[in-house]
Amino acid sequence: MAPARKEHTQTASDLKIGKVEAFRLRLPYKGEVSFKSLKQSVGEYALLRLSLDNGVTGLAETICRPEQSGEDATSIAYEIEHFLKPLLIGADPLAHLAVLERLKKIRACAASKNLVDIALWDLRGKILGQPVWRLLGGGEPKPAPLTWIAHGNSVEGQINEAKKMRDTRGYRGMKLKTWRRSREDLRMIEGVRKAVGDDVFIYIDCNGTYAETEARAILPRAADYNVAFIEEPCNFADPARQAAMAAVLPIALLGDQCCESLAAVNMHLRLQSVGAVSVKLRRTGFTESLKIIALCEAAGVPALIGTDSESRLAAMPRIHMRAAIPHLDPLPMETHFFDKLGDDVFAGDFKFAEGTLTPCDAPGFGAEIDEGKLQKYAF
Repeated sequence: MAPARKEHTQTASDLKIGKVEAFRLRLPYKGEVSFKSLKQSVGEYALLRLSLDNGVTGLAETICRPEQSGEDATSIAYEIEHFLKPLLIGADPLAHLAVLERLKKIRACAASKNLVDIALWDLRGKILGQPVWRLLGGGEPKPAPLTWIAHGNSVEGQINEAKKMRDTRGYRGMKLKTWRRSREDLRMIEGVRKAVGDDVFIYIDCNGTYAETEARAILPRAADYNVAFIEEPCNFADPARQAAMAAVLPIALLGDQCCESLAAVNMHLRLQSVGAVSVKLRRTGFTESLKIIALCEAAGVPALIGTDSESRLAAMPRIHMRAAIPHLDPLPMETHFFDKLGDDVFAGDFKFAEGTLTPCDAPGFGAEIDEGKLQKYAF
């Protein structure tokens, strides 16, 4: 007698990536934002959607500024469509590391590969029915304090902006842009400290504008105003010169652009040329960022989640990471840029309140797409 036929039911192991879509977006800002190299009132973003055969989707988004990264949304969408998509179609979404290894067949394309990495984490959570913070082993998440970055170019503008965002939106941290290479920067830091009080976490970002002699003469005085970190004070000729600066400044150096990979972070930690590390998912994805955070913890060096000019959709992976890893807990995170956007394509539960952000219990990162707004902002 022939064996009874078993009814087939779809399991997680049967699921495959069936569709890969890259979108180019232009999202409006609430007002003009002044960066070191440019001013913008609209931001360009790339959005990746990986869809399984059963319709479940994994999402990831990144800012695109060729002035800062050499990539725009068009180049990233092209890389995904022509280079990565053929390697992703039919792949097992739970074989995360194997998929990332397969993508190494394509050289470079770091931003595109990092989008895939983040979207795969979102898919993992949705397939398993769990929020990513729980997959990482986190307990019930607490509201995470956020840092506001004052982008104003004038001293008075940054002071007023910092006070306003502390008073009206409840931000617990302030990062100040010190681009003047003079004691005007100290006057601005002093003014912000007086305006926001002693309980606000303050650090400064020089964006590499100071000469080394200027940094040695001026920046030590920032310690008078309880400044926690100095980010990228100079454009150092080599890491040894950065280590020499770190040794003489009374405030820890926060590595940002110099910490663009796990290998770079390892080098700077060994040289003691940074006293803290800014972790950005745009440049190291989700998986490598976890390794960087673990490396910092082993070295006894603080790590903080830096901003990538994220919308609410891109804020979600960052808050899940922050909520799950105790080493990140003492510091506010820079995931604030959604508050500078006039709109985005996010759909879901976004728990921002009094300068804090808390992840929800929805599977994955808890983000979905508003299809109407996707059509509105796609180009």
